[in-house]
Amino acid sequence: MSDIYAAPTADLSRQPGTESVGGNVDDALAGNFEVNMLQTLGEAWRGLKGFKLKCHIALLLYFVVVVVLMVAAGVVASVLGATGADPTVFGVFNVVMQLVVTAVMLPMGIAVMIMAMRHANGSTVSAGEVFRHFGSIGKLVLCYILQTLLIVIGLLLLVIPGLYLMFAYMYAMPLIVEKNLGVWQALEASRKALTRVWFRFVGLLLLLGLINLVAAIPLGLGWIWTIPWTLLAMAMVYQKIYGVEAQTLAD
Repeated sequence: MSDIYAAPTADLSRQPGTESVGGNVDDALAGNFEVNMLQTLGEAWRGLKGFKLKCHIALLLYFVVVVVLMVAAGVVASVLGATGADPTVFGVFNVVMQLVVTAVMLPMGIAVMIMAMRHANGSTVSAGEVFRHFGSIGKLVLCYILQTLLIVIGLLLLVIPGLYLMFAYMYAMPLIVEKNLGVWQALEASRKALTRVWFRFVGLLLLLGLINLVAAIPLGLGWIWTIPWTLLAMAMVYQKIYGVEAQTLAD
């Protein structure tokens, strides 16, 4: 009897001639990697120097762009309302604007993760890198839609498959941008590798979530340290599993 949760097969092999720092996709799929989550958390903390300010400026740029888009959408919506636009037109506009905001948010969010990877390897980073990966918008949006659909189906069926996929797909979008994998290739590479360390990975995410929750208590001041720390830890785990390509680290 076939497994109803089994995914279609995909060719996940790396292209010849590429070099990476850390692990690589082939070893990740074969389970040939070691990740000590708590040790990586400590390494990320020690690597914070020189990253905090650039990280926060990049995140500020990210939120400014999102706010500008939302304000623009609000203005257009007000104009449509004032002109007595058909409710169907209004509904279509809202859906389109949500897609536009999501399409802009995805590459900018992944760009901050790529910044963390570069910093962890000693490359010079700048906040402006947050605008570097808009060329991947199409694949990122498709990945977002597909993984959301699969997670929702999993949640509706038995809940547990959806929770499993929710965490197993965490590195799918970084794999699309950093290794230029196809959408299904990235989803499968993320799922297959993270399945091997799923409980430890989820434990790390829960610990980071708790740390950020506590850091929010004194007016969010603790986030100055904990948000960059979280991103660096996630980036370092990614590198130990999949490696970071030489072109990603190039200035």
